[in-house]
Amino acid sequence: MAVFQNRLRELRKALGLSQEKLGQKFNLAKSTISQYELGKRSPDSVMLTKLADFFNVTVDYLLGRTDVKTPYDTETCIERKCLFETKSYYNLDKSGLPEEAIKQIDEYIQFIKHKYLSDETSQKKD
Repeated sequence: MAVFQNRLRELRKALGLSQEKLGQKFNLAKSTISQYELGKRSPDSVMLTKLADFFNVTVDYLLGRTDVKTPYDTETCIERKCLFETKSYYNLDKSGLPEEAIKQIDEYIQFIKHKYLSDETSQKKD
């Protein structure tokens, strides 16, 4: 897992983020990010996916299974309309909000995702 910890540190520093700022983006303590980077703790699969999305890399890249950061080059990505952008809901500044407000924001995001995924599924059946 040494590759993960090094890549996480490199990606974080490349964006000029402190461990504390990165932690805030995911509602994690600075110590959790520090433990990831020291190899004392590993993220679960959900957090690993969120980190990959945030840094716009693949999970395989984070885990050291490949040196290719993204599965598509820029031209292919534009053709597929997937433009390299960080998922904005991971970048919400939730600092200073009460725990209940953060929970409501996260629940609303899940609600919207579910609603639109359900709409797409039902349209395909029609």
